[in-house]
Amino acid sequence: MNPQVVEYYESLFKFEIMQEPKPLKELVEQYVGHDASHEQSILAAYANVLKELRG
Repeated sequence: MNPQVVEYYESLFKFEIMQEPKPLKELVEQYVGHDASHEQSILAAYANVLKELRG
């Protein structure tokens, strides 16, 4: 897992949520579909964003 990729996807998730609220799971599926080689980093970013949202 690449920390820079995790940070990149965290930023993308946050940006997408602010611009066009979509379910995060839908975004995860979309990103993994486009970049399957970074699936673990995308899932880590998803988990981090969920933690932030839950406070």
